[in-house]
Amino acid sequence: MNKYIYIGITTVIILALGASWTIKKAGLSHSLKNIKQVPNFSLINQNGDSFTEKKLKNKISILDFMFTNCPGPCPIMSNNMSELYKSYGNVDQVQFISITVDPENDNTSQLKKYAESYGVYDERWQFLTSDIEKIKTLKQEGFMLYAGELPQAHAIKFILIDEKGNIRQYYDGTDDASMAVLRKDINLLLKEFKRIET
Repeated sequence: MNKYIYIGITTVIILALGASWTIKKAGLSHSLKNIKQVPNFSLINQNGDSFTEKKLKNKISILDFMFTNCPGPCPIMSNNMSELYKSYGNVDQVQFISITVDPENDNTSQLKKYAESYGVYDERWQFLTSDIEKIKTLKQEGFMLYAGELPQAHAIKFILIDEKGNIRQYYDGTDDASMAVLRKDINLLLKEFKRIET
C-alpha cells in the first residue's frame, strides 16, 4: 500500500476516534450548574400585559435578547426558537421569552406582529419590552451579557432557566450543534422537574 494512502487512512481513523471520544466525553461531563438567580424584573409583553420574574417559577424557560428589525443573527435565532416552540407544543412546563433590545421601535404592536409571523398565538412564547435602560440593566446585571451599543451589539445566546428561576446554561442561538445540546438539557430539566412533582 502506498505510504501516503496509509498515512491518510490512519489520520482519518485517529480523527474519527478522537471526535467520538470528545462527543462521549462531552455527554458524560456536561452538567447544569446553578449559575445565578434571575433578579426581579417587570416588563410588558406583546399583548400589553405585565411579565415579571414570578412567571418563571414552575416553568422551564428559554430566553433570548433580539430585535425585530435585526438584519443579522436575530432571524436565525427566532427560527431556532420557533422550532423549539413547536417541538414542545404539548409541554405546558416549557415557555419561551424574547426580550427586545430596540424598544424605541419594538413597541407592543410591533412585537405582536412579529410573534404572529412565527405562528405564536398563545402564552408559551412571550415577547417583552420596556425602556432601554431597564433592558440594559437586566441584560448586563441580570443575565451577565454585554449591553453596550444596543441594538446591534446584542448577544446571540439562548439562556436556559429552571423552574426555580435559576440560570442553568448559555447556548449559541445560531448554532445547530448548540441547539441539539439545548434540547437535551431541556429534557433533562423536564425529567428532574417531573420527578420533583411526583
